[in-house]
This record gives sequence, C-alpha cells and structure tokens, in this order.
Amino acid sequence: MHAIPEFKIGRVPLFAPIRFARDPLRFLRQGFDECGDTFKIRLFREFIVTRDPAFFRHVLQQHHKNFKKGNSVKMLRPVLGNGLVISDGDFWLRQRRLVQPAFHRERLQELYLTMGDLTAAFLDELESFRGKAAIDVDAKMMGITSDIALKTLFGNMNTEDKEQIYKQVSRTQTYLVTRVRKPYRLPLMAINGEDRRFKSDLTYFNSLVYDFIRKRRLSGETPNDLLQLLLDSTDEETGEQMNDEQIRDEAITMFAAGHETSATGLSWLLWELSAQPEIVARIRAEANVFEKTPGFEQLIQMPYTRQVVEEGLRLYPPAWTMTRESTVDQEIEGYPIPKGSSVFMSIFELHRNPSLWDNPYAFNPENFQADTVKNRAKFNYLPFGAGPRICIGQQFALMEMQLVLAALVKRFDFVREPGYLVGLHPQIVLKSTNGIKLYLR
Repeated sequence: MHAIPEFKIGRVPLFAPIRFARDPLRFLRQGFDECGDTFKIRLFREFIVTRDPAFFRHVLQQHHKNFKKGNSVKMLRPVLGNGLVISDGDFWLRQRRLVQPAFHRERLQELYLTMGDLTAAFLDELESFRGKAAIDVDAKMMGITSDIALKTLFGNMNTEDKEQIYKQVSRTQTYLVTRVRKPYRLPLMAINGEDRRFKSDLTYFNSLVYDFIRKRRLSGETPNDLLQLLLDSTDEETGEQMNDEQIRDEAITMFAAGHETSATGLSWLLWELSAQPEIVARIRAEANVFEKTPGFEQLIQMPYTRQVVEEGLRLYPPAWTMTRESTVDQEIEGYPIPKGSSVFMSIFELHRNPSLWDNPYAFNPENFQADTVKNRAKFNYLPFGAGPRICIGQQFALMEMQLVLAALVKRFDFVREPGYLVGLHPQIVLKSTNGIKLYLR
C-alpha cells in the first residue's frame, strides 16, 4: 500500500474549509491538478477526495456493503426523513422494493401523458415572453419540473401551495448547504431567524403532505399517481404497507430529488444550446416526428436529442458529488482506507477527467453516440450514481428532460445577451452563481 497524497492549503487549519466553502469546484480542481486523481484534505475533518473511476466502482458496486451514507447526507434528514436517499441497510432495501414499481415502464408510460399535457401548457405560457426581456431560465425550468413532479405525485394542487413550495425548496437548500460548509455560522443562524424560518417551512411542508395522505385515505379514490402507488405498495414477504410517516418520507424524497435535478440539467442545456446552432438544428430535424410535444414512442425516434441530454448531464451533473463512509478497514487501488474514513467522490471531476474524456470541457453530444458508449468504461459516467443505489428515478428524469428539451427547442430560440457570463455554484445540486438568463425568440 502507498500513502494518499495530501492537498495542503497553508499552515492555518481554517484556510482550507473557508476556501472550499467559497468556491468548491475551483478548490477541488486545484487539488486534482496538484495531487492527481485521489488526495486527502482536512475540512474540519479529513476527507479522501477522488475522481478515479476505480474508486467509484469499489465504493458503489463491488464493496458497497462496506460503506454507508456520509455524514453530509444527514443534513437532509430533517427534510427527507428516512427516505431512499437517506436510509441504509435492510430498511433501505425494503423501501426500495416497495417504491420500485412506481418506475416500471408501464407506469412511466402513464405518467408521460401527464408530462406531455403540462409541457404543452408550459409552451403556451412562454409565448408571452417571446421577443421581450430575458427570462430567468432557472425559475422557468423549476416551474415546469415542479408542476410535473407535483402532478404525477399528488394529482391536483392549488397554485398558492405550489408557489409556496417553490420558495421553500430554494430557501431550504441554501440553509442546509450553509450549515454544512460554514459551521462557524451556526450560532448566528440560531439567533438571526434562519433556524426558525427553516422549522416553519418544514412544518408547513409536512402539514401539506400529511393532509394529502389523510384526504386520499378517506376519499376511497385510487387515481393514477405516485402517491396512490405508495399507499398501495405491499411487502411481499410480510404483507405490510408503509405507514403515513414512511409515505411522507418517500413522497418528499421523490419530489425533492425528482424535480430540481431535472430543472437544473435543463437550465444548463439551454445555456449551452444558446451558443450551439448546429446542435439546435439537429434536434429540430428530429423534432419533425411530433407537432407540439413528443409522444412516448416518439422519444425512441430522437436518439440525437437523447445524446444532447446525456452530454449535458456529463458536463453539468446536477448531483455533482457523493460521499460515503467506510465501515471497515479496507484498501482501494493500493491506498489504505481506514474504518470511519469519509470518501468524497466528485462526479463533476469524474466527468471532466482529461484522462477519461477527449477535450473534456467541450460540449460534444458525439460522446454519447452508440458505438462510443459501447466502448466506454461503465464507471466513467455516473450522473445517476451506480450499483444497488443507482437513482431509482433515472428513466423518469431522462424521459422528462428529453421531452421538455425537444418541445422547447422546436418552438423557441434561446439567445444569450452578449457578454453575459454564468458561473458554476454547487449547492446540493449544481446551480449557477448569478442565474441563467436568456431571451426567447
């Protein structure tokens, strides 16, 4: 075995966490440039940081039972409870089996009809912005993916509740990220109202979801949405069903994990395509197979559009990192990984690793041409994770992004303001520093 290179930032211990909190992506890039594909760093506690696909394969698939979710995920527990993103062990496996039928092909086809209807209405709403001031693309994509998530999950929801949820999701993410990256601010957050506002937001959200569950149980109705599937799911071995708390946790996990990732991915795609007329032209050529929005079977007739979506998820992976904690002493690629070690796996850097990708910083959908994908190592590209805990909603997200992107590009041109630049700002998902603003033409 050999020692893991250490990335050191000066002699003052606080320098590293402060610099990381200020600009995580730049900080990590510097570490990889100086130390190679794996290094260790102290950020209040020590992390082993990697972009080596062999680490991802070891941790996520080959020896996944020797790892548990990292401490950073625990920050989400007040919001996601013990849902699939948080839970571990036998409980996670049971819940995964109960939730899995929600994402079978037949159910996805049914949910796709809802996606199409909402997207068609969204296109008509956007017409009022054509030829006017630049729009906040982040906000618009959050709007349509939230509508899709809420409609497929709960059925109908009033506009006031939807708008309140949008605000709370953004506010909650900022709050949780601040607690993890800037723990020195915790005393201030306790007295400046941030803690109190977070608890108030969570109380509102919980009340709303539990009310949906209660009303559905009392109604006797069985509509075709994900909430009903959660209510009906039964453990084949025990005959048990989920209680209200478990349904609440999985419902909020589906909503939180299922809409902002897609929205963020779509925002970055539109930003890239606003400077890629050749790619836009090829998407539009495929879009001749539909009039307003593509049907489920028409997605198969648009392979290039799928390539564009997958390249967007390579260059701008919404879930930009993941952390696992070693539960045993072990070895990965000749490096010692003691029990209790936190392994910080950078999906963002994996997808931009110059030893794995040709011209890694360029937006090139040909990276996902069929023959290229066939010959690429599996663990070089992991926008949805890998192994037993691969994102359960992967196909839902890809289907949604391909549908919305094709419909938008067929109908509108998205144009950048000359000189306007957008920076990367990783929170729980990979957001932008100053918002993505584009003109509709």
